[in-house]
Amino acid sequence: RKIIAHSFEMNCGKGLKESFFCFLVKTLLILSSMCGIMIAERRYERMKIGIFTDSHYSSHQVTEGARLNSQSLGKIKKAYEYFRNESCDLVVSLGDLIDTESTVDKEIENLKQIAEVIKASAIPTVCIMGNHDAFTLTPDQYYSVLGLEQPKSLHLNGVNLVFLDACYFKSGIHYAPGDSDWEDTFYPFAEELRAELGKYSEPTYIFLHQSIDPDISEDHRLFNSAEMFDIIAESGVVKT
Repeated sequence: RKIIAHSFEMNCGKGLKESFFCFLVKTLLILSSMCGIMIAERRYERMKIGIFTDSHYSSHQVTEGARLNSQSLGKIKKAYEYFRNESCDLVVSLGDLIDTESTVDKEIENLKQIAEVIKASAIPTVCIMGNHDAFTLTPDQYYSVLGLEQPKSLHLNGVNLVFLDACYFKSGIHYAPGDSDWEDTFYPFAEELRAELGKYSEPTYIFLHQSIDPDISEDHRLFNSAEMFDIIAESGVVKT
């Protein structure tokens, strides 16, 4: 599949490396409206972060006309091999690890297979929920199956990494199993984010599944994306 890459600035001596999916990086935010893997490397205190997104793993051969879902587990394994060879310090999944199956049990089994790959890699990994993940499991169930903690902000090698869960309806209610809508997505803790960023002086990077890209249609981005952009700009610490 054609690779679409935009430079990712994280005080990096290097930008993007090989990809097995398509992906898009806009401003500071790592947006997963497309699929990909990426390596980011800092100039000073060396740190590498491997990123992959939207694997949509399922038993289906093809969905949405172009998603080769059943191949995704193998692609994730190859990604982790690449991350390991690149000596990544951290891996971030931006969500939609799994896709719809005939039963929830099958979807959980698929997630367990991904969890085994993550565990075998021995690379610290942060997984953000995507709307497909939230359609099957609650956050507690999702992270229990993965054997991971729910993401919290990290301070590593002189930078702050902030992970956001925007799997919420405009009403402020979190998606629930059987009830999610990727065209109705909202981050209800914008003021809390503003307060958190106000405490930081170091370079800060924000990761989430949903897009806040102002250049795409409204139904494909966060309902409060403009507010999020304002908060990011006002902080003065979020790298763009």
